[in-house]
Amino acid sequence: MTDKLEIEKLASRLMYYKKLYYLGQSIISDAEYDALEDLLRTQEPNHPVLGTVGYEFDTNLEKDKVFHTIPMLSLTKTYSIQDLQSFLNKYSCIVMDKFDGMALSLEYDYKGKLIQASTRGNGQLGENVTEHVLHVLSIPKNLKLSTNLPSTMKLEIRGEIYFPKSEFQKYENQFDSLRNAVPGTLGRKNAHEVISILNSLKFEPYDILCMNEGELLNPHEFHSFFHTNHDFIKKIALISSFGFTNREIITVQKNIEVTNLDSFIQELFNKDRDYHIDGLVFRLRDDTEWEALGQTSHHPRGSIAFKQAGETAETEILDIEIALGRSGKVTFRAKLKPVFLSGATISYATLHNAEFIEQGEFAPGAKVTLIRSGEVIPALLSVIEKGPIPYQLPTLCLCGHKLVRQGPDLICLEKIKCPFKDQESLVHFVSSLGIMGVSDKIIQKLRDAGFLKEPADLFKLTTEDLLQLEGFAEKSSENIIKAIDGAKNIPLAKFLTALGLKRGGAVKCQEVSKKCGSLEHVLELKAEDLRNDKGWAEKSATDFVESLNEKRNVIKNLLQHVVVLHDNKAKEELKFVSHPYHGKQICITGALTKPREQYKFALEKIGAKLVSSVSANTLFLVCNETDANSAKFKQAKKLNISIVSEEEFSSKL
Repeated sequence: MTDKLEIEKLASRLMYYKKLYYLGQSIISDAEYDALEDLLRTQEPNHPVLGTVGYEFDTNLEKDKVFHTIPMLSLTKTYSIQDLQSFLNKYSCIVMDKFDGMALSLEYDYKGKLIQASTRGNGQLGENVTEHVLHVLSIPKNLKLSTNLPSTMKLEIRGEIYFPKSEFQKYENQFDSLRNAVPGTLGRKNAHEVISILNSLKFEPYDILCMNEGELLNPHEFHSFFHTNHDFIKKIALISSFGFTNREIITVQKNIEVTNLDSFIQELFNKDRDYHIDGLVFRLRDDTEWEALGQTSHHPRGSIAFKQAGETAETEILDIEIALGRSGKVTFRAKLKPVFLSGATISYATLHNAEFIEQGEFAPGAKVTLIRSGEVIPALLSVIEKGPIPYQLPTLCLCGHKLVRQGPDLICLEKIKCPFKDQESLVHFVSSLGIMGVSDKIIQKLRDAGFLKEPADLFKLTTEDLLQLEGFAEKSSENIIKAIDGAKNIPLAKFLTALGLKRGGAVKCQEVSKKCGSLEHVLELKAEDLRNDKGWAEKSATDFVESLNEKRNVIKNLLQHVVVLHDNKAKEELKFVSHPYHGKQICITGALTKPREQYKFALEKIGAKLVSSVSANTLFLVCNETDANSAKFKQAKKLNISIVSEEEFSSKL
């Protein structure tokens, strides 16, 4: 048996028989099973299936969830050819198909053995689907490594698992749509019930991460180790050499004209494929440039997904429902007469805000056009026929207090007692910490019963408290308490995000965490401490600090039950506090003997910063020429800033 596919089929069968054996439902004899296991061992002695034991199939709260050390982000999307052209005019890019499947993370140890598979989930916390993935024949269970990796190293392959159209035909009567087939299959609790479907799924990689001693290798370190010259195409070729599909990647011409770009895109969309796509991904080819652009809390800045305008349908608004966010902003959604669109039955669509409703003249009874372009939330495009009575915007919050109009939104400004804002704040706190099993409905039940008034109360809960509530059994109650107890050690950035501070999104909280290092230092912050930092304006800095001060009592009560962990990056920088470059700004101009990004990463590690222009705050300018003609060189001379050679700079660095 030399065919890789046949080996994986054998491994899948063994998994099935093993699972049935531990469930007390064995269908073959021990001798038959042992013979099959011996056969797999002779063909692939390190296959992960050979190392599994029965108890590993028992599900529990910890094993079902996987924390992504490096978040699995989404992509920013556009439907505009002009927006795409603007992106392509700035960067040299490649383009890949955006598979209509499900994002998956595959972790391998230093020997190349698959050790864990997980879904993206919310980007930070996904589902453990290792058992399911061991039945996916197209996923290598042992990588073909040509380089010996140190024992401290671990690889993570990220990609999309999807259903080929030709295979889906066999199972289409089991699913509402092809789009729901993959999550529906991976979401099944018992993988052995869907083995034939799992055998049919395919996986397409789109990135590789490398961790060494728990730290992510930056692009320079990665490409130096694997000799891939900072080229993303070579990075994908490296993944293919490990035993994955060699996916198609096309280089895109820079500064391409709109007409040529449009025809190029249409040609790509019209290609014959054995799978569905929901767009095209354009990404910087230079991996170091891609990394340097950074990311938001939602998406990397070096990639963009282009999507075609999706299908539309006509339906009727039955009602307009309102809800309240934790900031006090009223949100609206339209309850619709159900309509089938883009592979799903749609019953609700967002109405964004008060201004959107007014301008669109949306109201119950109106006939409307609905669009769903591969997005999670369908949107209303326009009114075909007005409703019998214009919709009257609410004047009072759900809590009874007066709503105030602020721009396009309606806001409840009641700070002291608005239970609807409190509910959303608690939901935000729980979801930010990733406490699994505590849904918004459970939070509401706990609040109604008087057990939960503020975040600290969550950590006072006991199994006995939960058993008093309707619908709670002993096992589920124990699991929830276990999940809450497991969330008591909270990284600083996550803690700040969970507080729901004004202007305190995940990215801003990470910046504050790195800047301060500890909660004690965060609580000493003044608005002026943030105003000079990149991305912080006077208004955002003031809002953040004022909101933080308003939460001091909440924080004080939380600290009686939780531990807020110091920022590791900040602690790392403290090691270099005595370095002559620590806290300094350094600028570089002209040609270098080493990649500029290498110096950038080294400076960041010691707490220094590589800046793009010379100012009075610049420590010195690095330049290998004694009489350069660059603007930076001239500015340094003008400001009497020191100019040093690369050799002198590098020796101290």
